[in-house]
Order: sequence, then structure tokens, then C-alpha cells
Amino acid sequence: MSFDLLIAFCCFLAFGVMAGLLFQHSVITEKNTEILSLQKTLDAAVLVNDSKEGQLVTNMDLQAIEAEARGYGMTEPTQTQYRKETVAKQEKKTTETETEKVKSWLQNLF
Repeated sequence: MSFDLLIAFCCFLAFGVMAGLLFQHSVITEKNTEILSLQKTLDAAVLVNDSKEGQLVTNMDLQAIEAEARGYGMTEPTQTQYRKETVAKQEKKTTETETEKVKSWLQNLF
């Protein structure tokens, strides 16, 4: 083997190793991106699961409380026990002192 052929072979081998390393790095980066995406999906699913579990526990507690209250004699209210309240808007009446304050302020201004 000549010296030039040995150098060319070493360069070709180094090029192949570097290309392999770059390919391996791109595969690792792609897998890392996929893992991060799956982790976000998992975190969202865990949050939804915790929320639903909390609602279920609360609902079960409310049902137990209602069953116990009904055991003590709680009943649904009858139609005559309902009351409807209406709220009417009331206009604010100005007092003489407020109007005097406004007049005096205007008089002081001029």
C-alpha cells in the first residue's frame, strides 16, 4: 500500500465514522422529541384523571351525606316551600348635603 492510499483510506474511514455519529445524534434527537411529546400527553392525562377522581370522591361523599340525611328524615321541598325573590333596582336619592358639597365645590372652583 502506498502512503497516499493509506491517507485516503483513513479519510474515508473518518468520514464514515463522522457520518454515523451524525446519524446517531439525529435519531437520538428525534426520539427525545417524541418522548417529550408523550410526556406532555401523559401529564395532561394525569391532570384529567386527578380531576375526575376528585369529582368522583366528592360525588361519593355527597351521596353518602344525602343518604344519611334522608335516614334522619330529610325530604325534598314541596312546591309551597319554594320562594321566588325579585330584586328591583333602586335609584339613589341625593341628599341636600351632597348637592351642597357639589355646589360649594363648583363655587370654590370659580
